[in-house]
Amino acid sequence: MNAEVKVWDLPVRLVHWGLVLCLIVLFVSVNIGQMQVHFYAGYALSALLVFRLLWALVGTTYARWSSWNLSPRAVFRHLAELAHGKADAALGHNPAGAAMAVLLLLVLTIQAVSGLFFSDDAFWFGPFNMDAPLWAIDLAAWFHPRLPALILLLVSAHILAVLYHRIRFKEPLVEAMVHGRKPAMGNSPARSEVNRYWLLFSLAAAVIWLGWLFTWPI
Repeated sequence: MNAEVKVWDLPVRLVHWGLVLCLIVLFVSVNIGQMQVHFYAGYALSALLVFRLLWALVGTTYARWSSWNLSPRAVFRHLAELAHGKADAALGHNPAGAAMAVLLLLVLTIQAVSGLFFSDDAFWFGPFNMDAPLWAIDLAAWFHPRLPALILLLVSAHILAVLYHRIRFKEPLVEAMVHGRKPAMGNSPARSEVNRYWLLFSLAAAVIWLGWLFTWPI
């Protein structure tokens, strides 16, 4: 059995599963009419995104964008290799996984921001709706009802990719996102240690953002 090395730090893992939980609550709450729960879950989602976007700049080795190969050529080559049942493994994100992570973060950010400006024109108003310019309200009205279908599509593709890697390549991707370790791979180094000062900075930014949102009426 190959030795294991640290890859995903605890903040990355907690944010990952926190996003999963928030998305479940968001989809369920809007479908059963629990809009106050929906708003608060949206606030939590946005705070997690604030943290994750900052952590992608100052976090540990494989949490940072600088370690992700987002070259379009590399992404398409990796997808072509996957289609033929073979692909080079990566200790962190492979190129296709990195592209999916960026796309999910981007779409979730747009959805979270649009929710702050969105209104059903009857009972519920996003915290920024009343003071927002008309163009921002119009953009929110266009994006917010439409993006959930795209989010479901991306999440489904992500889950299928994880299952494919488990079945075809025996990669323990789910387990790695639980305990943070993966089998050692060539000369790829283990992640760097968490810098407590950058962690506190990113956490403080997310908490301040979340606290500020709760000062706005809905």
